[in-house]
Amino acid sequence: MSCWIETPTLLDRTTKERLLSFKDSNWSLEAARWLSDTVVELTLRKYPGNHLPVQVVATLDCAHRNAKIGETVVHSFAEIEPTLERALAWRPEPRR
Repeated sequence: MSCWIETPTLLDRTTKERLLSFKDSNWSLEAARWLSDTVVELTLRKYPGNHLPVQVVATLDCAHRNAKIGETVVHSFAEIEPTLERALAWRPEPRR
């Protein structure tokens, strides 16, 4: 079995500054939707997929460098990945 994992990176278009980069390459970008010039909604999935919810939506405000994940406000882009991790409830691996 194989799958494509597209780990996202968010760059400032004018300065080329890296705003967001994931340390864990198992995060995959399912969709990105720009809500305005500075706000993007990322739909993310973490592999392997033995967790709930299956996808997590993060809304990032690039101008203010904060985000919202579910009802949780994230005050720094550095806290996005740990907050996404806490949003997942891992299920036990099935017995073989």
